[in-house]
Amino acid sequence: MKFAHSLLLSATLLTPLFTHANTYPIWKPDTPAFDQKFDWVKTSSGEWLKGDLITMYEEELEFDSDEFGIQVIDIADVAELYSKGAQSIRLNDGTVISGKLIIKDGKFIISQDGAEQSYAMSNLLSIASADGNEFDYWDGEVNFGTNFRRGNSEQSDYTISAEAQRRTSTSRFSSEFISNFSERVSQETGKKEETTNDQRFTANFDWFFSPRTFIRLADYEYFADEFGNIDSRHTFGVGIGYELIDTGDFSWEVSAGPSYQSTNYINVEPGQDDNETSGVLNLGSVIEWDITKDIEFDADYQVKVVSEDAGEYIHRLKTGLEIDLIGDFDLDLSFYLDRIENPKPTGTFTPDKNDYRFVVSLGYEF
Repeated sequence: MKFAHSLLLSATLLTPLFTHANTYPIWKPDTPAFDQKFDWVKTSSGEWLKGDLITMYEEELEFDSDEFGIQVIDIADVAELYSKGAQSIRLNDGTVISGKLIIKDGKFIISQDGAEQSYAMSNLLSIASADGNEFDYWDGEVNFGTNFRRGNSEQSDYTISAEAQRRTSTSRFSSEFISNFSERVSQETGKKEETTNDQRFTANFDWFFSPRTFIRLADYEYFADEFGNIDSRHTFGVGIGYELIDTGDFSWEVSAGPSYQSTNYINVEPGQDDNETSGVLNLGSVIEWDITKDIEFDADYQVKVVSEDAGEYIHRLKTGLEIDLIGDFDLDLSFYLDRIENPKPTGTFTPDKNDYRFVVSLGYEF
């Protein structure tokens, strides 16, 4: 009897608490009032970003957040999107259409001159700005790495690199510059002497005539390496490329084409010409893998088949990890390998076939 009385009393006291919990309103975030000066993106987690839509390429949306800087979002994680201006949209069948873009409820809508066209998201291949702002087509990165050694030996190493891309719904321009410089203090003379001094600049322009196939309308490389006995090397070419795999997180493309190469050497053996020209067969392979949201793996391998006097086989490998840090800054861990199968003798020595290095650098994306 006492137990029943206690149970009844407890139920009477707790009833208002349960009643209050059941009637307490559930909080839901309000849809933001869209400021037409910005593009707006809502992710699948329910978070809103305002800023500028840069591009969508290979199923990755680049968005310059007004608060958090450049963000890369998988297109599958975009729940809603509202563009402030016209966008150039390329469909899987190669068709290009322009207008204000809305993504919502698993489809995208193009609005132009009061008319709207709706498409399934599976038809979306790429997005680029079409409102006349040239800056929206560009993105890039600048990196700086250094290493100092003091004590029994005194040496300083510097690596500076920069890359920039201009992408539209049908074309891609890519360029990269990298320079390496090292010097040490000679223990015999106490003077500084260079041990590394090389520069490389590459640029190419691709036109996509199908979702996976592109024509490389222009391909150029400049290279100079004081300790590799190369005063300057220019390579001009064209080519064709194909994207073998594209899963969103992993892509692999290959390319091939003919080129022409001219090399000026610093020193040569007596009776040898210090300029060498050659036809080139250029073969390339590029892999990009988003291991996690903040870690990306890249591997870019190029080989040039040239005449025996021009080097026979010229290999170039760049691979490593890019780790997002804070805002637009990231940490780059890069490995470079350059190999010339038949290097040109100088008369006093023959440069090594292999030249490789590992670089840790801090990068800034723009």
